[in-house]
Amino acid sequence: MVVLGAGISGMSAARRLRELGAEVRVFEASDRAGGLLRSERVASDSGPLVLDRGPDSILATKPAAVALAEALGLGPRIVRTRPEGRGAYVLCRGRLERIPNGFHVVAPSDLRALWRSPILSTGGKVRASTEVLRAFASRKRSRQAPQDQSLESFVQLRFGDELLARLAQPMAGGIYGAPPHRLGLGSTMPRFLDLASAHGSVTRGLQKSQAAGAATSQGARYGAFVSFDGGMGVLPEAMAADLEGHIETSWAAWSLERAGQKWRVSLRHGPTGEGTRTEDADGVVLALGAHTSAELLEDHDPVAAAHIQSIPRGSAAIVTLAYKRSDVKHPLDAAGVVVPSVEGRAMLASTWSSQKWPGRAPDDTALFRVFLGGHGQDDVVHASEGHLVRLAHLELAQMLGIEGEPTLTRLDRYVDVMPRYEVGHARRMNTLDARIALLRGVAVAGNFHRGVGIPDSIADGARAAEQLVADLGSGKTAEGVNDWV
Repeated sequence: MVVLGAGISGMSAARRLRELGAEVRVFEASDRAGGLLRSERVASDSGPLVLDRGPDSILATKPAAVALAEALGLGPRIVRTRPEGRGAYVLCRGRLERIPNGFHVVAPSDLRALWRSPILSTGGKVRASTEVLRAFASRKRSRQAPQDQSLESFVQLRFGDELLARLAQPMAGGIYGAPPHRLGLGSTMPRFLDLASAHGSVTRGLQKSQAAGAATSQGARYGAFVSFDGGMGVLPEAMAADLEGHIETSWAAWSLERAGQKWRVSLRHGPTGEGTRTEDADGVVLALGAHTSAELLEDHDPVAAAHIQSIPRGSAAIVTLAYKRSDVKHPLDAAGVVVPSVEGRAMLASTWSSQKWPGRAPDDTALFRVFLGGHGQDDVVHASEGHLVRLAHLELAQMLGIEGEPTLTRLDRYVDVMPRYEVGHARRMNTLDARIALLRGVAVAGNFHRGVGIPDSIADGARAAEQLVADLGSGKTAEGVNDWV
């Protein structure tokens, strides 16, 4: 079997294929495995700094990533968020305000905490708090929520415009980098649709879920988010080491064709394609970016390729900044801050890395990550490095009272690689999977497919491997597959 792409999804697929008894070869276009996940370790006079140059955490409530880490022997290296770095702020009318306790991305569970917060007006609090009463009064209608709808319409209907603008939009935007009217709740946060269907009221459903968890849990082994003592790069490094001898870097696929009962992959070596080769395999996993996967599928199923190409993709820039701790006046008593689009800022969010995670920086250093883009400002990613670093510094300095210049800067650009799951995404992916299965011997995986998070990508890679092995032995035909464009 051949896996194209040595990101998290691709290496997960390769590992699962190997567990299923297949011979595996993995080809990666870049010069390193790991995709968007990597960490940099920097020496300083007062101690080392650990810089995450991509995603900085794993959602531990989705088990695939933690289970894989433990299987790779990384259990002792898993770290939880620091107690003093939990919670977050939201920028509200130019001031930093604590996000109320019990607020779950788009919905409140602790109404008293919501009322104590200055973020919403009295009218906004009344509108949000009466979701329980209105849902109870129209229980039948509330329990018949559509399978998918936009995050914007869901929150507006239940909690009102002000909660949407001041809390739900910045929190969801900080995760997905997209405006709420573009996000399909069924593909991004289906839990809330499930709560609405099961309980009528989302707030009541959250309260009951929390009560049930408190009554049955003996204490979670990990917090909601975890990382590693050497940064998130620890995970792909361990995965690549586990697949040593199976991964070849700097080989980019440019063609996929049938060769009798096998698939033939044509590859180019290096950034200029100075060398070429072909590889034949019974099956191929496309664990690539959406655009590249679509190009390779175009000649075999243009409808499937069109489904992949139709997934909107966004861009963002991440600026990492370090300062002397004495230059930062804010107490940094949280994990970071999110910024609503109504504030009119260039910043989407900021993570306070040295406060969020243990061991990221020495005590005399404050380490931050600033996310620029989103809010319809994706083009900012193309600005010069100097402009982006200065913009991030000015935004952060104004919010946190920083009086000095940064002692370290890094810039990472992510251009057209952030998939945005719109309404109907899951249905479209179901159709894509059905069409791909008919090709017999091809599977797709990646963050454009079934989930943008690390656990989702790991699970999707394993699923693609299992589906590929099953399809090759099934004799599946096209009968019964419905197209949906």
